[in-house]
Amino acid sequence: MIKIFFVTFFLVFSLQAEVLTQNKPKNVLYEKIENLIGTKDFNTHQNLINLLFKKSDAYHINENLNYIPILRQLKKNGLLKLRLNQPKEITVEFKTNDDPIKSLKILNDTLKSLGYYYYFTKQTQYDGAGNLIWSIRLKTSYALDPLVLSLELARNECKVISITKGANDNWKYDISTAHANISDTIFIDTNEKVVLQKPLKPYFIRINEAKTLKIVSRVLNNWYPHIVFFDEHLNVLKTVKKDRVFKGLTIKIPQTSKYIKITDLYTLINIKRGLSIITKE
Repeated sequence: MIKIFFVTFFLVFSLQAEVLTQNKPKNVLYEKIENLIGTKDFNTHQNLINLLFKKSDAYHINENLNYIPILRQLKKNGLLKLRLNQPKEITVEFKTNDDPIKSLKILNDTLKSLGYYYYFTKQTQYDGAGNLIWSIRLKTSYALDPLVLSLELARNECKVISITKGANDNWKYDISTAHANISDTIFIDTNEKVVLQKPLKPYFIRINEAKTLKIVSRVLNNWYPHIVFFDEHLNVLKTVKKDRVFKGLTIKIPQTSKYIKITDLYTLINIKRGLSIITKE
């Protein structure tokens, strides 16, 4: 009798385990959702998750996960919990696959746009293949919002390939920057004049095949020119610094220049009335 009881118990337990397994699909999408929200919440809200992600094709691109709609769905339904139990120091690691200097600028600018100005760089590592690994530490009450971060990176033509939530609320981001562009730039076409208003930060402009740059300082400015020319990978080609006030300046643009930073050598207050920029062939 005891033997029959244990056999019956084992069969019932096995059937229950099988049902649970069937209700908890084990594929890449569901495994990633479980990683992002935690196993406990995944099991608690399993039926809701099954309903929300029933059409799994909508969350893939070429057999890869499409993180923006996944994160949007999780956040919309209150499943993506970013508040920490208490303020703590967390690590966020970014890995990019192209143009490490440009990628680092985009990441820095993205963090600033999200309100993260104070963080400690834990590691900056480059390799010969153009990959960058950059990890930072920051003290916060909330984890970095992966949806907002992904959307901001998308503005710079950067695509999130993978997001992994690790132990102790640490996160890892794998980002494709093969087609990255710096969105926060002012494009000035050849033979075009643009009047720039009061700067909140150095002007960062993007050009075509122009050969000459003319800059005119507005009346009542006290401009001490500081100009840096970069190629498309943000390698510095030429730097111009002048330790006296200029009302205007004409400079030959180095070949392969793509971006130009224009500021004041000492303080942006010196150009608070703006500058006029003209590029010529």
